Amino acid sequence: MASGNSHCITLHGIPKDLESAIALAQKQDDRTRKEFEKWAVLTYSNNRAVINSKKGKDEGIDGIAYFNGDQGKQEKIIFQVKSGKVQSKDIRDLLGTMTLENASIAIFITLENPTKDMIATAKKAGFYQHKYFTQTYDKIQIVTVKDIIENQERLNIRLGLEVLKSAEKIIETKATQIQLNL
Repeated sequence: MASGNSHCITLHGIPKDLESAIALAQKQDDRTRKEFEKWAVLTYSNNRAVINSKKGKDEGIDGIAYFNGDQGKQEKIIFQVKSGKVQSKDIRDLLGTMTLENASIAIFITLENPTKDMIATAKKAGFYQHKYFTQTYDKIQIVTVKDIIENQERLNIRLGLEVLKSAEKIIETKATQIQLNL
C-alpha cells in the first residue's frame, strides 16, 4: 500500500502516451529518470541501440548504435535524452561529445520542444553522406518525445546489427534451400 501523502502516477510498463512519458521523465529519483532515458532510446531505435549503463555521470551519452560506414568499418551513433529545459548550448555540448566519441551521428531526444536556435545549431553541424545510403542524414538530429509517441518516428538508418541479422537470414535460407535440393 502506498502511503497517504504519496503523489503517485501508476505507470504500467512503458509510456503509451505523452502524459505518461512526462510523468516518467519528471520523477525525482535517478533510477526512474534512467528508465525514461532507456525507454526513449530503445523506442526510437526500435530496440537496436545499446543503453549506456555506466553508473553516475554518463558523459552525455544515454545510448549507442553502430552502422557500417563507407570503408566497411563500424561508425557510431550516440543518443542523448533530455527531460528538462533545453537550449542551443545542449546541442553545442552534444557536438563536443560527438567529437570526443568519434561519432558520425548524434540523436538528441527531448521532452521539450527545441528552440529555433537549437535547430539552427544542429543544422550547422552538417550532413552525413554514405555512398550506399540513398539519402543524407543530419549529423545532429533532434527528435521530440511527442514525435516518438504521436507520430511514431523511428531511427531509419540501417544499423550494423541489422545488416548482420539480414546476412545471417540469407545464409540460413541458402542452407535450407541446399538441404531441400538434396
